[in-house]
Amino acid sequence: MLTYRYGSHTMSGDDPTRYRSENLTDEWEKKDPLIRFRNYLQDKKLWNKGLEDEVVEEAKKDVSEALAAANQVPNQKVTDLLKNMYEKPPHTLEEQIADYTLRWGK
Repeated sequence: MLTYRYGSHTMSGDDPTRYRSENLTDEWEKKDPLIRFRNYLQDKKLWNKGLEDEVVEEAKKDVSEALAAANQVPNQKVTDLLKNMYEKPPHTLEEQIADYTLRWGK
């Protein structure tokens, strides 16, 4: 499926208005499958703003609960993260893990 990314590439200051026009975004809004499907459901009287607000609020609640549960789990050590990347870490990664452990003890 071909789709359009409305936001920036990263969260570190990328400004999409530098490399695409507002007209392009407007054009893609007309093609957006989520917007088109919402409009289709509304035309069939199967969806409305009230239902959408309920779904959004329920999703926000679910995400908040999931984040709260995730925050109860102890943070993973950097070395554990690196060790878990591969079944058998490449030699260069093993060196980095050893160096990190020596410097930071984690």
